[in-house]
Amino acid sequence: MKNKKYFDLYIFFSAFSRNLIEVFIGTILLKSGFVFKEVIYFFFLFNLFSLLLSVPFTFIAKKYSNRILALISAIFFGILQLVLANLKPIRGYLYLIAIIYAIYRRSYWMSRRFFVLEMTPNKDISKNYSIVSILNQIGIIAATYLGAFILDFVSVKILTIAAIILSFIGTFFLWKLKLPNNKKENKIEIINTIKKTPRLFIIRLGCYETISVISFLMPLYIFMYVKNTYSMIGFVNILVCLPTLVFTYLYGKVINDKKNYLKLSVFFIVMINILKVNTMGIFLFIVSFIEGFIKKMYEQSFYKEYLIMSKKYDYHNYNMMFEIFQNIFKMILSFILLVFINDLKVMIYITLFVVSLPLLFNTKDYNNKIFENIN
Repeated sequence: MKNKKYFDLYIFFSAFSRNLIEVFIGTILLKSGFVFKEVIYFFFLFNLFSLLLSVPFTFIAKKYSNRILALISAIFFGILQLVLANLKPIRGYLYLIAIIYAIYRRSYWMSRRFFVLEMTPNKDISKNYSIVSILNQIGIIAATYLGAFILDFVSVKILTIAAIILSFIGTFFLWKLKLPNNKKENKIEIINTIKKTPRLFIIRLGCYETISVISFLMPLYIFMYVKNTYSMIGFVNILVCLPTLVFTYLYGKVINDKKNYLKLSVFFIVMINILKVNTMGIFLFIVSFIEGFIKKMYEQSFYKEYLIMSKKYDYHNYNMMFEIFQNIFKMILSFILLVFINDLKVMIYITLFVVSLPLLFNTKDYNNKIFENIN
């Protein structure tokens, strides 16, 4: 029980700290004097550095521990906040922030993903992940509201101090976890891991992760075309997050059988985001609220498959494979957006097209194979 409590506190505080400022990072760059294309260039650099870090961070986790990765994450999260608090519109800052942001994000998500895999039992996978997701959403909602308020009415320096403190509190609870020693001395064998992974899963993985490109672009859209305040970005983000609190747990119970609703949720997530960038005023708020249900349906559907697949692999190899392919997809996509596209709306449409690619594949036999051993 203590393990679960410590892990839940880690999820909440880490989500709270990183979302105090993370959802606003593109907007902060814009407000600091960088032009739109430079912000997209920063996003490309971040994805490039993320890809390069995937392999060495896996070896760090394997040789030392994922707790060390979590500590690296907390340290570089603090450095990131300090740099953002003293930001200047100089090209060198884009490289600096991109590499720091990549180190923080990769070490955070690789360690967090590992502990989620360790802490999620084989039985009732969707239900157990739903609890993790709910705590994450509570942290996001609280952080988004507070972060927007402090950025608009107080100062980024106050936000920096709060974010750093909360980040280290979350890491402290992670170090309190008592997990069994991993007796398997499996080697890092990424080639063999990729060979035995269904190609459709890799495509689904990459396409799912490109939804984070939407998460980066949408605040920019709100800032540039709706209202140029952090509060508006925060309000829209809260509207997306609120319905997930109830829906997450209920949907986790519904999908805890041999059915999967990934293709249906892909279709809905694409449609709702197209609506979102073509509505204004009260309709934007309504669409954002509905998006919360659909976004969580998409996340739960994918992560059910992701967690079931993980039980067939060594976690370090699985984590590395996940990291490599998600960052390849995002790096290529962000490069295309940077070089060939100048309009923000078109960027969102192209990203949604990539998200929708799993709709083109027949998945009946694949689903039967993946979910045949669900408890």
